[in-house]
Amino acid sequence: MIGSALPALDTHAHIAPDVTSKQIAALGQSVTFAMTRSVQEARQVKSRRDPALVWGIGVHPGVAAARDGWNAKQFTELLGSFALVGEIGLDRRGGDLARQRSIFRELLNVVKSEPLLVSIHSTGATSEVVEYLHNADMRGAILHWFNGNSDDISGALETDAYFSVNAAMSEDQLRLLPPERVLTETDFPARKVRARKPADTQRIEQLLSQVWGQTPEEVRARVWWNLRTLCERSGAIERLPEPIADTLLYL
Repeated sequence: MIGSALPALDTHAHIAPDVTSKQIAALGQSVTFAMTRSVQEARQVKSRRDPALVWGIGVHPGVAAARDGWNAKQFTELLGSFALVGEIGLDRRGGDLARQRSIFRELLNVVKSEPLLVSIHSTGATSEVVEYLHNADMRGAILHWFNGNSDDISGALETDAYFSVNAAMSEDQLRLLPPERVLTETDFPARKVRARKPADTQRIEQLLSQVWGQTPEEVRARVWWNLRTLCERSGAIERLPEPIADTLLYL
């Protein structure tokens, strides 16, 4: 399947748990990984079957209410309903770093042997997050909006992690990332990305086309192939919504 025939791919965005079918349809031909910020939000979406969305079960490190509501037993009970965990991680600006670390450690221990994709937040803590990944020996990690240095990136690559990137990232940062490990995202509604809605990936596709010397259609085809590779390696393809799994299988 050529890039122009593929839907836009947004592997990290925030969508309200009560989003309507009409609102999803307004995203156009697209696939979006919809992050939740807490176990409570994940419970609201666990039975949804939206063919254009992959819902995540998350505990956002920078959201105090998510940390306060963390419950490992509840998370584990919900996990079987999801192909995606997200977002989780560490955030040095998010408060109570000791609690963040404790939760992140517990989360990685739960998900590391499951067939999942895991979208990971690392603001101000890139080196530490990479260290956690080495210790966890997990599959399916996607480092979201990763701004680590070359050593951090090398360490992340040793863990087989992938990177979801957006149009707020610099060309210099994007050049550090191997094209075969890159996925596109918007982090909607992050203002710096200037995405008008989830799955508005045109800016990042254009930026990657300049960095890689490819057309935007070739960029889209590349990131979809990367997602297929990651889903097969992690086993998450078995849990994905059927229309999305079919798209991957027929690339």
